[in-house]
Amino acid sequence: MEYSAVWTVIIFSVFRVCKVHALLPIPLVILEDKVDMNAETKVSCVLPSSDCHCLEIELKIVTKEKLKNCVSHKGNYSNVTCTLDVTKEMNGMEISCEAHFKTKSKPYKLNIHTEPEFTDCPEKLVWLEGQENNFQCKAKGYPQPTVTCEKDNIIYKDGEEFTSMKNMSGVYTCRATNFDTVTKQITVSVEYEPKILGIVVQPSMSVFEGENITLTCEADAVPPPTYSWHPQTPHVAFYHDNRTIQIKEVTSAHEGFYICIAQNKHGIKTLQQKIVVGKDEVIEARTEPALQVQGNKAVKMDAISTKILALLLSSSLFVFLC
Repeated sequence: MEYSAVWTVIIFSVFRVCKVHALLPIPLVILEDKVDMNAETKVSCVLPSSDCHCLEIELKIVTKEKLKNCVSHKGNYSNVTCTLDVTKEMNGMEISCEAHFKTKSKPYKLNIHTEPEFTDCPEKLVWLEGQENNFQCKAKGYPQPTVTCEKDNIIYKDGEEFTSMKNMSGVYTCRATNFDTVTKQITVSVEYEPKILGIVVQPSMSVFEGENITLTCEADAVPPPTYSWHPQTPHVAFYHDNRTIQIKEVTSAHEGFYICIAQNKHGIKTLQQKIVVGKDEVIEARTEPALQVQGNKAVKMDAISTKILALLLSSSLFVFLC
């Protein structure tokens, strides 16, 4: 039973081969009508059918003499033409043409299941607030892994575009997954231009001459901003980071506007604060002597008499209230 099946396959294969050979065209040899001795002549080998353009065909002119200057043309009606130096001894020489057919299947890739592996996934990313960005993580493996990055339960797919915001800074976990999973940590920094939150004035924006005053500029930016001031007067002490300035023993010349300037590589912002300087007026207290009535006239009492009178009045008032 097994031998019968084998012979059936062999007979079927031979039949198919014979059928294919029966369908293949036979190449033709083409010679010039007149061939002169001691001259050159053209010899061509032509495949008369255009139905085999899907096959790889090699044409060859077969002769015992040497041919030269052979030129091949492939495509519909493939052919090859060569030059032969004719001599008297070549009379009756046989020339034939061979066609060699090559066939092959289209290529197929061998896909081997492999675990995912990150091929391009930077450890640090820097974005600019308000711009469109995406995670630049790529992975290889078979089947092709899917890549996602996650922070605070928010998942971003590979290639997904989004607008960067300040609160997106932080550490993300990126995953490449097929039948297995690999992870990688990525640190994202979202940069933005300065925003001045305010100017803190101590003790207050209104001071008297001779007092001390400090102004501190509060700004938010990534990278951190550099500070500078445009004061009303140059007699100002700057702290090491220029964020705070101090004026000692304020005078009227210090009154006016003070401008804070905060700047980084993404932009510059300014905010001004007015300082008002007042004069400290000294009020002198004077004690006038009391008046004493003598007869129909009021006369001034000396200081001692005034104090005694005040003591007696206070004692009388205490007795009355009790």
